[in-house]
Order: sequence, then C-alpha cells, then structure tokens
Amino acid sequence: VVARRWCKDTEQLVDSVSKEDVERIRLGLRDLDSGLGAYPLDLMERWRALTCFITSDMLERILPAGGEFSSATGSVYEDEEMEAARRMLEQQTGTSVPTAEMAESLDRFSFPHIDVRHSVPPNADPSLVCRYGVDKSWLLQTTLAKYWNGDARSLVGEFQLAFLIILVGQNFAGLEHWKRLLHLALGCIEALEDGAFMFVPMLKTLNNQLNECPKEFGTSVLDQDNFLAQILTTFVLNLYESEIRDKRTLEDEVQRVRDTLAERFQWVLPSGSQIQDEAGVEEGEYAPQIVD
Repeated sequence: VVARRWCKDTEQLVDSVSKEDVERIRLGLRDLDSGLGAYPLDLMERWRALTCFITSDMLERILPAGGEFSSATGSVYEDEEMEAARRMLEQQTGTSVPTAEMAESLDRFSFPHIDVRHSVPPNADPSLVCRYGVDKSWLLQTTLAKYWNGDARSLVGEFQLAFLIILVGQNFAGLEHWKRLLHLALGCIEALEDGAFMFVPMLKTLNNQLNECPKEFGTSVLDQDNFLAQILTTFVLNLYESEIRDKRTLEDEVQRVRDTLAERFQWVLPSGSQIQDEAGVEEGEYAPQIVD
C-alpha cells in the first residue's frame, strides 16, 4: 500500500502519512471499495501497448527522486540548449562567454544524452564519414552498448516513457528525447538487417502512440520542423532500397503507420517508389559517390 496526502499549498501529493495510518488503510482495503469507480478494463490493452517495455528499474533511473515531475522538470537537453546559446553569443560578440554553471537540481529527468548529429566513429576515414554521417547504425550500436547493455527493448521502453512524459505530464523535455530516439532508430540503414529485433516493436509503438495522441498534438509534431515527415520518409526509402530478410514484416508495420497517419491526421506517407521518383534519383556518372 502506498499512501500520500494532498497538500493544498503546494498542490502536490506528499509522503506524510504515518506507518500506523498506512497499516490501518491496508487492513481496511475493502472499506475503500464504496468510494472507488470501476477500473476501465476497455482501456487496459491500450495502456499496455503504450507501456509494455517500461520497467521499474527504468522509472527509478530516469524519473526524479520520488517519481514525481512537473511540466518544468529539466533534462540534459536544456543544458545542451544553454551551451548552444553561449556559443552563438560568442560568435556574435567576438568575446569569450563563460560556461554557465548548471545548478544541481533533483527535479531533472536522467535521460541518456542522444546526439544524432555526431554519428561517425572517431578517426573515421572519409568513406566512413560519408556513410555514417547519413546512416545512424554505428551510433545506434554504440549507444545501445553504452546505455542499455545492448538491449534494444530498453531503447523502445524509453521511447514509450518519453511519450508518456509528453502526453500525461505535458513536459517537452520528453518530446526532445522522443524525437532523438526515433531519429536514432529510424535513421539506420545497415542495422535494418536486424529488423525484427528492434524496428518492429519501434514501429508498433509509434503506431500505438499516434493512435492515442490528440489530433492537434500529432499535427504539430508533423509540422514542427517537418521532423516526423522527414524521418519516416527517409526510413521508408531506406527500407525500399534494402534487401533484408524481414523486409515484408517491416513493410507491413510501415503500412499500419501510414494508415494511421492518413486516417487521423490526413497526412500521406508516400511509398518507397514514390519517394525515389520524386527525389529524381540520378544514375550513371551523375549519381552520388561514396568517397574512398
């Protein structure tokens, strides 16, 4: 039994219930039935679909102490924005701007920092720079090993948690983490060979999320920097041009996402052949070249 008391002053649930009161509540659980509503069993499967990869260890590691957060709870991505602003100010003024001291705060999400802009191995030769500047497969593998012990389910779990932090908590630090995880996963080409191990649950999760998010939110995510449209279009084209074992399975999951986008947001995700035609893929001597 977990018992909390509502504080009118701070508008928070506080841990100020005595052990005696907790024990009294535990012994009288049946007495609470008359004041409770029926559990909405029809929503259970939808909730499970949004949370099936989230673990208690993950919640303890990422959420602030006590598991409570607000719309103002910070993350590493705010630090990144502050550093970017500092560098821009230095360029504009031509003077040195001291690094801001990040205040120690317990009200922070402990997200691992995902930087999709730096996706090339150290000391890479020019051919690898060209390859992995576009293909996020090397970054995916190193990030999986660094933060999640190679377990792709944990990445999908954080993707689910980040979405709930946006949807339920109205905290946009979750949105930034959600976008980076989606870019990290769906920006891969080489890693598509292992499609079933991660990309199928990632696409299933994305489809479930699109079905649950308010239409105005989904539309804003589609429109904001054109992010979702770009990453999905890139993934569809990469999948279309691949020769992987699980291609049909992944194409089926993409089609479910395509159907949801069309039905709920009136947005058309083109097929791989359409994207290729529209891009005017060049052949012969004018085709893009990989630098050796």
